[in-house]
Amino acid sequence: VVGFVSGFISSIATIGAMGSRARKTPDLMGSSVAGATLSCLSTVLQLSLLLAAIHPPTLYALAAPLVFGGISIGIYGLIVTLNSFHHNGIEMDNLGRSFSVKTAMILAAIIALALLASAALKIWFGQAGLVVASGVAGLADAHAATISVASLALAGKLASVDAVIPILVAFTVNAGSKVIAAIITGGREFARQVSVGIGIQVSVIWIAWWLF
Repeated sequence: VVGFVSGFISSIATIGAMGSRARKTPDLMGSSVAGATLSCLSTVLQLSLLLAAIHPPTLYALAAPLVFGGISIGIYGLIVTLNSFHHNGIEMDNLGRSFSVKTAMILAAIIALALLASAALKIWFGQAGLVVASGVAGLADAHAATISVASLALAGKLASVDAVIPILVAFTVNAGSKVIAAIITGGREFARQVSVGIGIQVSVIWIAWWLF
């Protein structure tokens, strides 16, 4: 539950917190992986909410990738969660926080910079520049790139169908950052299990985009 809820603030920070807990308390490996995985579901849900609020046509264009991406990581997270119930013999006391005010301020700054960078690169280099800007923003946060691209679509400077690739690129780059966070904080086994779920989600999202 902590992983899922904290994922709405920052999935990368949540994965880092869960990785640290798994390394510190190996008996909670399953629960930590479950929390980290479900934070990735939160990312998809929040992207959907942002697009619904800013520019629904872009949400419609991304409907299939987001739906299938959410379902895939949700199923994987459920499997990991149920499996952890059979292995955890101790309670999760003193969970602590997976995010902080400092993190929120940093993300707000990233969003502002991403808005400026994406608008500038779109003007200077067109669609290719927007994809690059979205990828750079996605290193830290997929939401920043999504807000930026959706705002451009809302302003009529970008077609909804052209907004799909930049957002998916930002999501994919952000997924890579999540894997790196898992490796750095949680060790090999934690990173392996989390990476499998993230890999499945990203693959399904791009397959859904290609098919639909």
